Amino acid sequence: MLIEKTFRQKTSLAIRQTLPFVTAFVAALLMATQTHVPRLNSMMPMLSLGVVFFWSVHRPQLFGMGAAFVIGLLQDLVTGVPLGLGTLILLLTRAILAPQARLFLGRPFVVHWWGFILLSAAVAAVSWLVAAVVLGVLAPIHLVVMSALLGVVAFPVTYGICSLFERLLAEEP
Repeated sequence: MLIEKTFRQKTSLAIRQTLPFVTAFVAALLMATQTHVPRLNSMMPMLSLGVVFFWSVHRPQLFGMGAAFVIGLLQDLVTGVPLGLGTLILLLTRAILAPQARLFLGRPFVVHWWGFILLSAAVAAVSWLVAAVVLGVLAPIHLVVMSALLGVVAFPVTYGICSLFERLLAEEP
């Protein structure tokens, strides 16, 4: 009985510790989901950026640079952006936010949202510039801006879902 309980506890702990990665993985896949809304497929919200933002602030020990790299690479592969762009953005997001987590922890949601708005604006600008350099063509900037705005609008939902999973991490098995 003791071995069974220990195994169950270890399994529960392992599953709970993968929640940050799984949520980011699902967000990256959702970004590549085709919709039936005209033009929405070319400007999906930056969902994985919101998830990486959340976990980099709240549980950086469970969402490291390796996780950011894998999610960024997956995102690049499924969305068709220049390979390495999403990876670079998510790695930089994780690297910048994790050490600054104390600026966000214990603050109202609106502070997190403002931080995400600033991050989204910077990411939109960098994405557009890097894509222009790599592809050699100036893409319509409105697509990148709309993607960032959709991500900002979706951030409360993304944040709420991640918060629910974080509460599961805090519970003892």
